[in-house]
Amino acid sequence: MRILIIGATGSIGRQLTNKLLDNESVSLRLFARHANKLNLDNERVEIVSGDANDITQLKQAMQNVDRVFVALSGDLPNMINNIILAMHQMKVNKIVFIASMGIYNEIPANLGIMGNVKFNPMLIPYQKAAKLVEDSDLNYTIIRPAWFDNGNDEYEITQKNQAFKGGNVSRNAIADLARHALLDLNYANRQSLGINRPEI
Repeated sequence: MRILIIGATGSIGRQLTNKLLDNESVSLRLFARHANKLNLDNERVEIVSGDANDITQLKQAMQNVDRVFVALSGDLPNMINNIILAMHQMKVNKIVFIASMGIYNEIPANLGIMGNVKFNPMLIPYQKAAKLVEDSDLNYTIIRPAWFDNGNDEYEITQKNQAFKGGNVSRNAIADLARHALLDLNYANRQSLGINRPEI
């Protein structure tokens, strides 16, 4: 199985790379604008420099790929639109996309409603990108993390119409959920999952 990680130099991309390499049946293609920052000496890893705004580069990166993971910032709607088009053309069907909590106004008052897209326009690109994924015919899993930290790795999941139960989650926990969604095509098909650390 070959998995393409788009945004491989980011903190989630790096964590996920380490987790997936524990599975010897998986090979990785790591795609990033500054791929020279990646220094991995592993025969199951291919490193590719590229820009998710360039559909030609995306199509080249998707050759002989089975699944796609995306964790990006910037012009997300444009990049996600390009990724979806490239996946269709290259006949790749599974995408796991890292969005953000708050894109459905699902942060309750006790966690700070000002973090919702209704009050936080910085989330609009994530909301638009998630909608593009949801409107596609791909087998998607959208992951909406709480605020990243490096605390303990326990996590709980909420569905699209459920309020978040906590405001933080570790990067390692996010990568663990992404790994499940990538390796098991029967897990979280066409679902948007919130992830946070259980509150004590």
